[in-house]
Amino acid sequence: MKQPKQKLSPEEQAILTAFESGKLRSVPKLAAEKKRLQSIAKAHGIKNRRVSLRMTEWDFTRIQEEALKEGLPYQSLLSSIIHKYLTGQLNDRHS
Repeated sequence: MKQPKQKLSPEEQAILTAFESGKLRSVPKLAAEKKRLQSIAKAHGIKNRRVSLRMTEWDFTRIQEEALKEGLPYQSLLSSIIHKYLTGQLNDRHS
């Protein structure tokens, strides 16, 4: 069965075009570079700070409900929301 064609973002399309035209080259010392990037990603994902947060009972109940819907611990959901806010990825659902 043929896979449906996915719509590519402009960046993805540029990468595909470069690949298909042979313009992409392998990274020198690929294994070492892969290991370096993996260690950066691993270090970036380490959660090494604990925080205490006071919030209203209503907010706490709502975040627990939303986390339950997402299948996450509420602390993970809060951490994700903060990260998305700080990186400009948080979309306002109420607009």
